[in-house]
Amino acid sequence: MGIKEINNYFKTATRADVNDLLGKMILSERQTRIFEYFYIKDMNIGFIADTLNCSQSVVNNELNEIRCKICKVI
Repeated sequence: MGIKEINNYFKTATRADVNDLLGKMILSERQTRIFEYFYIKDMNIGFIADTLNCSQSVVNNELNEIRCKICKVI
């Protein structure tokens, strides 16, 4: 499953689907915030980086880790 498939999943997922997904994954506190900002609140990577006071590459790396965890669950 690639990035496009994961993003398409979130376009049609209900809140219950997202909660179920989160219940099956173990995310760090920062990963949880990035997940919420990116997939639920639809914020861009630059804004997330500014909000969390980190670089965009850190956010990208964390998103890749999150996507790997999502692929294992879905």
